Amino acid sequence: MVDAQFPRDAVTAFAEQFGLSPEFLVRAPGRINLIGEHTDYTGGLVLPMAIDRAVWIAARTTDMPAVEVYSAHFDQSLTYQLGKEPDDFSEPWAPYVVGVLALLERQGIKLHGCRLLIGGDLPPGAGLASSAALEVGVAKAVLHAIGQKRSPVGLATLCRQAEQEYAKSPCGIMDQMCCTSAQAGHALLIDCRNTVCQRIPLDLGHAVFVVIDSSVHHSIAGREYAARRRDCSVALDTLRVVDPSISSLRDVTEDRLPFFAEHLDDTLLPRVRHVVRENARVLGAVKALGTGDLDTLGRLMTESHESLRDDFRVSCEELDDLISIASGVDGVYGARLTGGGFGGCVIALSSGDAVHALGSAIHESYDGLYETDASVFAVRSTDAVNVIDTRA
Repeated sequence: MVDAQFPRDAVTAFAEQFGLSPEFLVRAPGRINLIGEHTDYTGGLVLPMAIDRAVWIAARTTDMPAVEVYSAHFDQSLTYQLGKEPDDFSEPWAPYVVGVLALLERQGIKLHGCRLLIGGDLPPGAGLASSAALEVGVAKAVLHAIGQKRSPVGLATLCRQAEQEYAKSPCGIMDQMCCTSAQAGHALLIDCRNTVCQRIPLDLGHAVFVVIDSSVHHSIAGREYAARRRDCSVALDTLRVVDPSISSLRDVTEDRLPFFAEHLDDTLLPRVRHVVRENARVLGAVKALGTGDLDTLGRLMTESHESLRDDFRVSCEELDDLISIASGVDGVYGARLTGGGFGGCVIALSSGDAVHALGSAIHESYDGLYETDASVFAVRSTDAVNVIDTRA
């Protein structure tokens, strides 16, 4: 198995797998979400940042009426026959690829035969949007092969629909939008009610964002994610009866929470409270970034995690331990889980001088407590998905 991580590796791996060199590469970045968790599917605000870890796809067109795909990470292959209903692929990564191809064909796009090799250094299942990066990367590759482009919003919308229909994931649009619309040196403020984006300069000074991957991937996460969506949907239906002017939980404000609390049970009220306050925290984080106020940004991140832990209940023991350890390191401004929760990654805002101490504290206090050890790495912001021609 070849671990195709970077451009040179992807080119070499493609040649080894298919016997020819690729014509172009696609880099589709992962993301961390600085703040704004579980608000995207309620029409709320999110603040992600594309990171310098990505899914790489090496591609070459063929004369065959099929798209042949090899995943270097899983050491598995699949063949998608153009113009035919897709088979029931059993590989865990297949629905994200097949869904994009099938949906494009359903929309009347005449695809060209291709060979795709998928690699990268973005760990799957870690809450860093690897599935969205895979979807966007595949869509970008096959559209580039036929000389077509889609707007960032159009590409993100396509990929979200493919994930919802074929991977059966009730995801919001944050991950796909970040992958298609990000800009280096900026976070991306996304209004998920209307998909309007605003690039927010990252005025971090000496500070960096550090990812702490718990390496924990609880199987409960998929079911619980859907359950949280249902909770929010039921809460919205309940509040609409009380106030028909409410179109989404985004319309609920802090000052009206006491009134609405009378109509929500002990499960739904904390869900709504998290969404309302998380949207406010996103706006507070944007303001803090604008003034370089890292103390406030860190505090908001920590408050976000506490809300996700206590009100939305999507954290777990491993993530809470990582937060506790990180918060005790001098030079760490704040930390929170990123992604859907129940495992995956924590992000910490840390001074550059404290990164080594943070990593040491994690490995000394966390590793050995659970079945898997944590990995720690700093990340930089990067641009959205792009295509690199290898024939020049």
